[in-house]
Amino acid sequence: MNIVIFDTETTSLNKPFCYNVGYVIKNEDGETLIAKDFVVEQIWHNLPLFSTAYYYEKRPIYVNAMRTRKTIMKKFGYICQEMIRDFNKYEVACAYAYNSSFDEKVFNFNCDWFKCNNPFDNIPIYDIRGNVHNFLMTKDFFDFCEKYEEFTDSGNYSTTAETLYRFLINDVEWNEDHTALSDSEIEAEILFNTLEAGAELDTSYPVSRSIERKLNKTLHIQTANKEDYYFEYEKIRINKDKTEIKLK
Repeated sequence: MNIVIFDTETTSLNKPFCYNVGYVIKNEDGETLIAKDFVVEQIWHNLPLFSTAYYYEKRPIYVNAMRTRKTIMKKFGYICQEMIRDFNKYEVACAYAYNSSFDEKVFNFNCDWFKCNNPFDNIPIYDIRGNVHNFLMTKDFFDFCEKYEEFTDSGNYSTTAETLYRFLINDVEWNEDHTALSDSEIEAEILFNTLEAGAELDTSYPVSRSIERKLNKTLHIQTANKEDYYFEYEKIRINKDKTEIKLK
């Protein structure tokens, strides 16, 4: 079974005009069969639109990549046709992306906008996060997050591709490039780590909204005669008529 891992970089979330597409096709043993990176000509030359991109400051990186032929500039329709040809040539059975719902939205939006064929029309897309949430949430990962404070804004464990790759290579200083092919390659490494942990290809796994960070919590109760009692608990739910306490 051959699979494709892909990524996109866009100008925004609501109208995600795509300026960078990258993908790597691998066999089930993890061998890379082909890897390609494209800059989208229509968006690249629309400077007012490109300047709205969150990572617009990376433009010099793309300039250098195009000069060295590591990245090719093509119109979005051509890129889609190239992907279709590669998917057919290598008999790609399924696709993977990290937070795949967004990348799927990107292709749906841009294929509609530029009126071109969607390369994923007949290929199922799976979210790598589902594999991660079901196979890599180990004590070692949680210990890593605690040690280096890899948490979300709400205080839960971070499971971004950047955090997962930092954990896998044990390097908290590593930073994601946020360019399409580079991100596809590190996401492929994450995917194949989940396969080694027991995940299966061409299988959808549930994605958790968040990975809760469980802390040691102590409930202090003082009676009327000043006696103190301490209990470790997981959750306290306060309703209008009653309070529920889940003890450990």
